[in-house]
Amino acid sequence: MIKIISGEVIKWKQLGRLIWFPTVNLKLEKWLVEDSTFKINILIDWKLYNWAGVYRENIELFEWHIFHFDEEIYWKEVEIIILDKIRDNIKISGLEELKKLISYDVRNIKSIKNNILTFGSFDVVNKWHEYYLNEAKKYWDKLITIVATDKNIENFKKFKPNNNQKQRIEDIKNLNISDKVIAWNEDNPMKWISIYSPKIICLGYDQRGFVEKLKKHIIDNNLDIEIIRIWSHNPETYKSSLLKK
Repeated sequence: MIKIISGEVIKWKQLGRLIWFPTVNLKLEKWLVEDSTFKINILIDWKLYNWAGVYRENIELFEWHIFHFDEEIYWKEVEIIILDKIRDNIKISGLEELKKLISYDVRNIKSIKNNILTFGSFDVVNKWHEYYLNEAKKYWDKLITIVATDKNIENFKKFKPNNNQKQRIEDIKNLNISDKVIAWNEDNPMKWISIYSPKIICLGYDQRGFVEKLKKHIIDNNLDIEIIRIWSHNPETYKSSLLKK
């Protein structure tokens, strides 16, 4: 189950620096996370990074190792997205054993790839679309965006889009958020699930069209996919139907 937690970075014992695995720490109440090691993403100053995270229940401390990061971030507010449990925590005998264990965790975490699927018409691209994709990317390793074809929009919404399929795909690419942008497949919209095997599918707050079919497909095929709703961002302002008027 995906979980998001947030808090202020604190100073701790800084033992990680002694074994060349510097870590950052966050105080966290026991009931929020289980005593385990996780693959996580973290948002710092609106930038996303990949990390290995450990929650140590006995001292209520969430500690994470930084991949390719050497900045001081003490006392900053951060947002942690817990993606996968890697293992239960175990007792270790000393720093050398800790170093070997962290090395193993880092290799393991880097080998796990999370694809995220997003869907939409993306007609008249606006701040909502940018917000939606940025929020979805919190759960990344790779964000794939499926853009509805002109025919698909006419079938579902009973009107023609303002911008054609080629332009809408180009507009989403120009946001430089998604790792891959492709057109919907009308004959088999679930095709992209079998191709990319997503861990997560992020839907917008107002997406309803194929949600029940999507849920049924996941259940019928016994797929380990979590559906996450990205809730509205100023819908009274940034909604395509309003911007078209």
